[in-house]
Amino acid sequence: MKTNSRVLRSFIACAAMMLGISGCDDSNSDLSLMTIGGTVTGLSGSVTLVNTSRDSQLVVSADGTFTFATRQGESSAYAVAVLTQPAGQTCTVGNGSGTVEGANVTGVSVVCAANTVTLGGAVSGLSGSVILQRAGGEVLSISANGAFTFPTAVAEGSIYAVDVKTQPASGTCTVTQGSGVVGSANVTNVAVACVPNAFTTGATTSGLVGTVVLQNNGADTQTISTDGVVTFPTPVTQGTRYAVTVFTHPTDQTCSVGNGTGVMGGANVTNVTVVCSTNTFSIGGAVSGLVGSIVLLDNGGDALAISANGTFSFATPVAQGSTYTVTIQTHPATQTCTVDNGTATLGAANVSTVTVTCSTNAYTVGGAVAALSGSVTLLDNSGDALALSADGSFTFATPIAQGSTYNVTVQTQPATQTCTVNNGSGTMGGSDVTNVTLTCAYNDTTLSVSATGTIPVNNSSATLTVTNTGIANAAYNVHAILPAGWTAVTQDASNCASIAPNGGTCALTFTSTAPYVAQGNISITGDNITAPPATALAFTVGGYLVFSVDSLTSASVIDTADLAAVQWGTEGIETGATDLTNGASNTNAIVNTAGVAPSAAINCNSSTSGGATTGTWYLPAICQLAGSGGGVCPTALPNIDSNLFQLGFAGLNASPDWYWSSTENPYYSSATQALLQAFQSGGGSYQPAATKNFPAADVRCVRSINY
Repeated sequence: MKTNSRVLRSFIACAAMMLGISGCDDSNSDLSLMTIGGTVTGLSGSVTLVNTSRDSQLVVSADGTFTFATRQGESSAYAVAVLTQPAGQTCTVGNGSGTVEGANVTGVSVVCAANTVTLGGAVSGLSGSVILQRAGGEVLSISANGAFTFPTAVAEGSIYAVDVKTQPASGTCTVTQGSGVVGSANVTNVAVACVPNAFTTGATTSGLVGTVVLQNNGADTQTISTDGVVTFPTPVTQGTRYAVTVFTHPTDQTCSVGNGTGVMGGANVTNVTVVCSTNTFSIGGAVSGLVGSIVLLDNGGDALAISANGTFSFATPVAQGSTYTVTIQTHPATQTCTVDNGTATLGAANVSTVTVTCSTNAYTVGGAVAALSGSVTLLDNSGDALALSADGSFTFATPIAQGSTYNVTVQTQPATQTCTVNNGSGTMGGSDVTNVTLTCAYNDTTLSVSATGTIPVNNSSATLTVTNTGIANAAYNVHAILPAGWTAVTQDASNCASIAPNGGTCALTFTSTAPYVAQGNISITGDNITAPPATALAFTVGGYLVFSVDSLTSASVIDTADLAAVQWGTEGIETGATDLTNGASNTNAIVNTAGVAPSAAINCNSSTSGGATTGTWYLPAICQLAGSGGGVCPTALPNIDSNLFQLGFAGLNASPDWYWSSTENPYYSSATQALLQAFQSGGGSYQPAATKNFPAADVRCVRSINY
């Protein structure tokens, strides 16, 4: 019986162990055990193999032979498999299982190959065909929408890139998600989106005034207000039609489109033209009543001669929106024509409403009347009566035919006047007569009036008698022309509306609530007065004449009569009464100086004239008496000479009588002399000085009085 070699080897090994030699087990050190191995091809990276019968693993990193470290005994089974695949590859085992048969196993084959996936995606919007190309040069022609896949698989981990090689004939395709790194699954998300080619439509506008609205294909509106190029924003698909039209014309224009329609080719359309021009219309109407010929103008020109009634139309049209004005350049020889509806702003139609109406010339007769008081009646050609009652222009109602005569006369004169016609007759020419004049004048008379009059303040009224000294005509509306500043004075002239001639009289009545400085040369006049007389008017308060208005409630007045003549005072005694303008102050100084009696100032201070208390009256200062005072009196200071004596008031004695002033002589000796006032008519008053004990000077006192 043949001994099994494997058993023999084991026996030998165990015997050795008993003799103290290691390795007495059925292991790899047993040379009788066999190895398991083979060959790896196509490997890139590392692959882990396993002999599942012995749970033995082996990492292989390169092509070539391999041998598991664990040996196996005769007739033992082996099974080689891939435990871990290389990255990006798949390795397959051939001859990987069997039974050890007396020799090392070397026929296991491990073949490795790279993993591959397909590359594809989907096409949308395609019309025609598109050719795609991936990196590496492979192309794929696609003619329909939907999924696509390149025929050649792509290695896992490689980079891919898909682009459009050839676009469709009338479209553009765009690739998205077309590049990346290949993973472990098929690429299916490459997207190819195709759109048809589209191009813009453009137009050039010229002649535009205002705003035009254009449309392309019934939409895509563009509003344009200036000449130039405009492009519609919405592109038109290649191969489809475009149509540019005018949606809204400018207000006064019409626009036309050229090259406005067509089929969109492979480029933008730029040759559309929009030409705008202003609308024009004719101006016309009708003529009636024409005898002879007339020449009309439109807007100052385009003359049109017309010699018969009927319709007419000017030759030159007028732009819409502009103004037309039809006027008459030449009227017929004996007619006047008028235009109605002749001017307006031209709308969107011909004008046929202008009317020209002609009639035979006739003109009015008129003129102006001046200085009329009452009523006068005029006649023209002994008829067409015209009553006038006020100054101003007048016109007879009935026109006179051109070439006929006219004759204006007075039918009825005013009651108190005589009116005279000038330029009243003639032959009617080609225009209205406006130069007839009617001049009226009162039947004049003369007046007389007293030289002076007084007006009491807040007391009663005063009258001024006026006499008609004429012998033929009554005086009308007689009145005094009072100074403008006498606003508090009321004049009642109602009794003087008519004064009979030859000595007839009337009374003008005056009242006043305030005094004023007396004034002369106050004219007394009326409607028909020649050489109006003048008078002087003064004011009284409490019966005393006012020579100065001092405030809104007080005035300075002069007593009605002189006191007895007396000396000024005692010669050699100086009183300090040197004020030129304040007699009250001077009088007070004199009264309070001892030893000056008898004295003119003291007598005034003691006067109780009019029931006044002692100390009310005073002797006036020199500048209160007159406005000289050696040239030092204020020019605006009211004084008795200017405001009363020279106007005929106050009853003062004229030179050679003298009146004491209360002012000591400031120019020579105030102790021995005082100033005198010598009143002289005609403005010749003067102011000498005399010794204080001169006994022959007159005395007139003054005072302040409230009203």
